[in-house]
Amino acid sequence: MTRHRVADFVGVSTEPRRGVEKPVGPYEFFTDGGVHVYLHDADFLGLVWLPSGTFRFYFVYSAEWTPPEALATPVVELTFSKVEVSRWETDMDVLQDTEHGGQVSDFAWDGADGFDFSTFTLDLSFSAARMEARLLEAAPSALS
Repeated sequence: MTRHRVADFVGVSTEPRRGVEKPVGPYEFFTDGGVHVYLHDADFLGLVWLPSGTFRFYFVYSAEWTPPEALATPVVELTFSKVEVSRWETDMDVLQDTEHGGQVSDFAWDGADGFDFSTFTLDLSFSAARMEARLLEAAPSALS
């Protein structure tokens, strides 16, 4: 696996203790517009793996937990570029558990280019050169 230096982060705060930090990673951060992204309060909708080596993760806040600044844009899109997957495990026995399936357990960052993502059904480790965070009004129709 090719290792990059330190991943670049776009769309996240550059203020100390508000951006993507080791080991918490994209699990909790503020956008460059000041919106608090806390994936524990959102459901994982899915990811799109593009042929260009790009991952797009989608998360949606429930009405109860949407930060006030994100009421008009409750969907979090995290796009990772130059992705290399080192581990992808899906628990097929619990895949149909709709009550817990979207719950995000962790989205850690190693301080360089390594990321570990886990939900109730998925464990994924990968490296990426760049992460871009955006807030959207709605998820792509393929994930709805």
